[in-house]
Amino acid sequence: MSVVAQHGLPDADVSVMLLHSLNDDWLRVLRQDAARAGGVPVPAVVMADRVDERQLAMAVEYGLTSFLYRSSSSLEQLLDATIEASSGRSRIPDELVGHLISELGNQQRQQTLAQLSRRGGLETREIEVLRMLSEGMNTLEISEKMSYSERTIKAIVHNAVKQLNCKNRTQAVACAVRTGIL
Repeated sequence: MSVVAQHGLPDADVSVMLLHSLNDDWLRVLRQDAARAGGVPVPAVVMADRVDERQLAMAVEYGLTSFLYRSSSSLEQLLDATIEASSGRSRIPDELVGHLISELGNQQRQQTLAQLSRRGGLETREIEVLRMLSEGMNTLEISEKMSYSERTIKAIVHNAVKQLNCKNRTQAVACAVRTGIL
């Protein structure tokens, strides 16, 4: 891994930003970086003190793959997030995932489950379970709604996490949003 200046961004594997706040000015920088990289956003890792849900959703459109709070994250976690971003994985704090899903979900609801299933390699029921997780439901609530056992729901979640190459259900939901599955 090497560090390149901003003008070398098209050749970068990951963009890292350490900020006080992810605000509209920094969103413009992310948008310009995406344009500079030929319209294909370079995966971006942002460490900041605060962000609002609208800005987070917009940042995802411009390549944000991971967000870390400065006050509760170490440089080691930043390095891990950067390495993960280079391989297509993300880190989003649990409390932001639901807001991100809600914000981005409005754009995605126009696609059918079959189209989404083909895109992510997930089964229809895996997408349905991830969607319910994103809405804050737990496995017991999902099992009751889908008329499956709680054990079956846990197996579906496990398979979705594995299929998306994620470490946990939160990452799977964030990855599904980022890739357009949810």
